[in-house]
Amino acid sequence: MKEWLSGLRGGRHGPVRRIATVADGLAGGRDNFLLLRLLAASLVIYGHAPAITGGQGWPDVFVWMGWGSYSGDLAVDVFFVVSGFMIAGSYLRRRHLLDFLWARLLRISPAYIVCLAGTAFVLGAACTSLPLHDYYGSHEVVRYVSKNIQLGKGLVFTLPGVFTDNPKLAFVNGSIWTLPAEVRMYLWVALAGVLGILSRRWSCNLLLAALFVCGWLAPAHVPLVPLASFLRLAGCFALGVFCFVNRERVPVGWWWVAVLAVLAWLLHATPLYPFAFALALAAFVFAFGYASPWLGCLRFGDYSYGLYLWGYPMQQLVAHFAPRWAPAGNILLAWPLAMLLAVLSWHLVERPALRLKSLPDAMQAKARGMFARIRTDG
Repeated sequence: MKEWLSGLRGGRHGPVRRIATVADGLAGGRDNFLLLRLLAASLVIYGHAPAITGGQGWPDVFVWMGWGSYSGDLAVDVFFVVSGFMIAGSYLRRRHLLDFLWARLLRISPAYIVCLAGTAFVLGAACTSLPLHDYYGSHEVVRYVSKNIQLGKGLVFTLPGVFTDNPKLAFVNGSIWTLPAEVRMYLWVALAGVLGILSRRWSCNLLLAALFVCGWLAPAHVPLVPLASFLRLAGCFALGVFCFVNRERVPVGWWWVAVLAVLAWLLHATPLYPFAFALALAAFVFAFGYASPWLGCLRFGDYSYGLYLWGYPMQQLVAHFAPRWAPAGNILLAWPLAMLLAVLSWHLVERPALRLKSLPDAMQAKARGMFARIRTDG
């Protein structure tokens, strides 16, 4: 017993090995989040396939395992945990509201606008049952783009005559429903950052706790969360923010995943199960990101966002031309098509847009130089 206590204090057996944390992972400079997001985007395609092909095929593997969520929901939850973690870090690195909002705009909008325009004016025109003159003359085509660009509550999911004969749904892109929730989370981070809450651990934890209680007891009154479908996503995002703010105290490792998974299993039939499962999911996210061997196979680009945007339209396109195909066939053709568009989106749209992140700084520097010359000349 004395020897064991001596070991805990760093006696002759040496110091106890320190538990790895999220902060250690950040300090290491490498992670597998690019791969995790790409897998999550692929999982969304897998999850949508049975519905897009008419509800036939295999049961969703996660539903079959009794997890209480289907693969598409789980993938989106992963996205939001990672997003909350990274967006909080993004603001704290910049600590400037306009720079932060500009960076968020460049990351989400260009690829999204191109996707909207491409599906409305190219994909829709190729698949509509209407004559092209009538299709392009319909105000619904322009409305699909203009309304969805606003990222408000009332997104438009259909185009005139497009995919109306598909096996189940006529939605052109059912995946975009999460983007308004994502943008609202950016606004929450910006607000907390401007008020100085995000940079103080105790105040940020207090805010997150207050929002958690509000979401539990009065879910219809959570600010910037106008739809019930956004509530779960907001919770996952907040969990990611919590893990960044408390990164020195959040442990990382597959043992923690196992412990929290067992806890979730024990609470499966109780109201606490969703919360325990969310903790296990977050533990998995950071174990995959930081406690796994680094897989630098995606150094050419981040294709996850493009794959997420184009996955659903490509699945509908495949279902349009091959309505009798089973889910597996739909996935096997739609995934490569969506991946090709994702690669093009990254290299032609997203990466060039991200190069403009420094534009506000350059403009400010130019303005300062101009005013300095004016004062000198004066």
